Amino acid sequence: MTLTHDAEQDWRAVWVATLTDLEEDVDAAEAVLAAVRRGDQDELPTMLGSWAPPTGIAPLPESLQERARIVLERQLRVIEDLARAATSSRQHHEVSRRMRFDQAPSRPLYVDATY
Repeated sequence: MTLTHDAEQDWRAVWVATLTDLEEDVDAAEAVLAAVRRGDQDELPTMLGSWAPPTGIAPLPESLQERARIVLERQLRVIEDLARAATSSRQHHEVSRRMRFDQAPSRPLYVDATY
């Protein structure tokens, strides 16, 4: 693939912007996890952005491969952390549900009054 200098610069600029968007999304996800761990519900963002991959761009430039690898590693780490946090949250919720007296199943109670 032979590109003119201008086309190559445009192609690189699209990839730089794309990686920047991905990094910002990972930053936001890491901030959510940190806020959850601290118990700072007020610091949770109301909504994380949605990302759609750009279409019709050339392959990732070699000069950006290391940056892309780092972004991918961060994404995978956040995915694992989110999965662990979700599992822990479900477990805590279940324990809490089981310990609540108002949610305990009612059982018949018989009192022997023959004394």
